[in-house]
Formats: sequence, C-alpha cells, structure tokens
Amino acid sequence: MVLNPKPVGPRPSRHKPHEIRTYKRVGDVELKAHIFFPEDFSESDKRPAFVFFHPGGWEQGEPEWGYGICHRYASLGMVAISFQYRLSSMGGFSPLDGLSDVRSAIKWTRQEAGELGIDPARVVAGGISAGAHLAACAAVLREPADPGEDSGLSPMPDALVLQSAPVNPVTDTHFKELLQEREKPENCSPAHHVRPGLPPMCFIHGTADEIVPFDSVKEFAAGMREAGNRCELHPFEGTDHFFTNNPDPARVWDLIDRFLADLGYL
Repeated sequence: MVLNPKPVGPRPSRHKPHEIRTYKRVGDVELKAHIFFPEDFSESDKRPAFVFFHPGGWEQGEPEWGYGICHRYASLGMVAISFQYRLSSMGGFSPLDGLSDVRSAIKWTRQEAGELGIDPARVVAGGISAGAHLAACAAVLREPADPGEDSGLSPMPDALVLQSAPVNPVTDTHFKELLQEREKPENCSPAHHVRPGLPPMCFIHGTADEIVPFDSVKEFAAGMREAGNRCELHPFEGTDHFFTNNPDPARVWDLIDRFLADLGYL
C-alpha cells in the first residue's frame, strides 16, 4: 500500500499505466480505469486482478495516487487497475456516488476479464482511508445493481487489503455532512452489516490513528472472525492515519504480500 500518503496525496509516481479506459459514464462525467499490465502479459492469461481505490476523504484524490501500488503488483504478476470515482469536490456528489462507482469498477473488471487477461474469480480490492471504506462497503453491503448494468456480475471483491479503513463512520461528522442526508450513516457502515460468507480481508492500521480509531477496526475484525470469515488485522504501534511516522515501511508490503500469496494470488 502507499507507505507515506499525505493529506494532499503521495508524491507523484514515475510509473505510468499502459492504458487508460473509460469504465463508466454518468451524465457528462467519464470515469477512468488506469491499467497496469505485467511484463509478459497476454490476453489469454487468467491472472488475479488488483483494483485500487485512492484516499482523500471522499472529496479529493485521483487515480494517479495509486500508480506506485499498481506498478508494484503488476511487477508481481497481477493486472493492476487504479480507478477514478466521483468525489464531493466534483460538485453535488456524495460517498454514495463513490460507492456506486466502486461497485461498477469491480463489475467492469469482471466484464472485461477476457480482454484484460484476468481471472474474474480472483479480484482483489485495495484501498486507503476513504477508498478502503468504499471497497469494504462493496464487499459487505447488499445493494441492487445500477440501472443498465449487468446484474449477473458481482460487485463483491474476492479479497481485500485495506489501510486506515473507516469501517464504522457513523460518528464521523464529516462523513455525515457529505452524505447530504441521502442515507443513514449506519447504512454505509461495514461494521453494521457483518455476516458469514464475506471475502477474506487484511487490514493495516496505526494504533495512533487520529482519524479512524484503531479500536473500531479491531472490533470489526473480531466481528468478522466471529462470523466465520477470515480477517487479519496488523497493528502498527504509534503510527498515525497517514503512516507518516511508520518506522517500518517494508513491513506493510510484506504483510500484504504474505496475505495474497497465502490466497494463491502471488
């Protein structure tokens, strides 16, 4: 994951995607998928996919913030995609619109699997902060398909790797303001909808997170395991929400890599 994301985003990456495609249109808004392929990629492959959703408090951010992450997992053999989604700063949108886009992105990845050389049954969703929240919602919340989309394609990822994830944003006043009273916060809270049969998840979280309390993720992970789901939680002692003071950056990569390797994705 991003090792030291700042409130204004990580430093620009020198890595660039191989392709940028439109995955969804909403009115005059075109949403883009920034795609990274492995070196020996072939359309006949059936590789696992790593789809990434950037941080930014549901109101800022861009797919470029995921370039370093996506390049890394493409170099390890996955097809990696950093997705754009609607933000409140784009005008009139709420986290509900972002969640709709995240679901659409995962379904689009499966729909285009043949052309992208992807195994549609091995789609990993990665996210940080707000992006992690939206990815977790796509996994946990049951919602009908958007009009015009194939209802036969699942928006649920097959596994998740999430950093600084707001799994219970009910008491987050900023989040509630962004919802614009379009939905109750608890209906957008993965922690309120844990059940058996959810995909395996790996959480990376700082114990000194001043934005998303560590205990909220600890309780979510315990609830997941109690429901019979696989859920790993890896605490980083004294580390803040943005991991600016993480003393062991390499450990983040190692933990996620081990989780994905154990699932057979690396």
